[in-house]
Amino acid sequence: MYRLKLFFSHFTVFFLVAFLFTGCEHKRQIDVQKYQALVDVAERAICEDDYRTALDNYGLAFRQIERPFGKDVYNAALAAHAAGYRAERDAYLQQLINGSDDLGFIKSTFLSNFMSVQEWDILESKRKREYDAEFRAEMTQIGNSDQLFRKDYDNYTDTINKLRIVNLNRLLEITEVQRFPAQMEMGYSENLRTQPHHSVLYQTAQRRSSDKTTTDLESTIRRAVKKGRLDPELAVLYMEVQDDREKGRFETYTTRQYSHPLLPDSMSSAVWVPTLSDSEHAEINEIRRQWYSDSIEDIQIKTKFLESTDWPFIFTSVRKSVTGISDDISAEEAVEAYLQFTGGMKKLEQ
Repeated sequence: MYRLKLFFSHFTVFFLVAFLFTGCEHKRQIDVQKYQALVDVAERAICEDDYRTALDNYGLAFRQIERPFGKDVYNAALAAHAAGYRAERDAYLQQLINGSDDLGFIKSTFLSNFMSVQEWDILESKRKREYDAEFRAEMTQIGNSDQLFRKDYDNYTDTINKLRIVNLNRLLEITEVQRFPAQMEMGYSENLRTQPHHSVLYQTAQRRSSDKTTTDLESTIRRAVKKGRLDPELAVLYMEVQDDREKGRFETYTTRQYSHPLLPDSMSSAVWVPTLSDSEHAEINEIRRQWYSDSIEDIQIKTKFLESTDWPFIFTSVRKSVTGISDDISAEEAVEAYLQFTGGMKKLEQ
């Protein structure tokens, strides 16, 4: 009882993480919308260098879901390090280590900047696998088979589509009989954003954009989002790729930069975003709200932060495209191409 009172009075994330992964987990009420809202507050706090507030909100968020998304646990570990809370950092890192064999990205990030090899080795020595290795292997195989012939798409179009249908049907079968495959069973992927089988969703959405007889993924991915099994930003991406315009304006709000060796730095460093009317802005934000994803305003805040910091936080709502203008042109031609690319777009003020 004393520990519980201490935990609530000080919002100690270390105890919160321990509580999250105890046998009492099944008694918690799941509220994915609240989870995503708290994660958004935590990410905006990071953008203000307010790491204690970020940690408090991550701790509260992680109580609202079966198992948090990998990028959120990673961000919490990074925020804990930035705030000087080593015990909390290590508690979150332990969850990532227990939840994956694919530790290359996490390990290289923390060893290169934030902790010693000895500190990492201590955590890895305490590793206890907390995922279904056999199920994870099946989903990895689905992802691999989806990509098997795509480098030679023109020669294997029919084979690629047949494999996609087989893989999609398997995913839909699992979703119907059990639940949409996610971090709860699979643990975390190396990039902490996507899972191997997500490539099937993307390829299906892409095919549907030109062939409306292809399976509509909306109901499947919406349920996955509502259950905390798919990142809302990935869901919005797949819906945008499907291009079912009658469903509304899905927008990933990708920022763009254009570079060329002869362009002035002011041009190459400028970040551009879509120009939207007031009605488009409102429609996009409303759809994003329904899918628990970030508002355009929040994306702008997080984009500006990531552009201005060396801290390797992951905000999945921030999508960036950098396009190189052909080197085989003069400075004047490069400027002309730049103006053509950015025409109709709006510069994101830093």
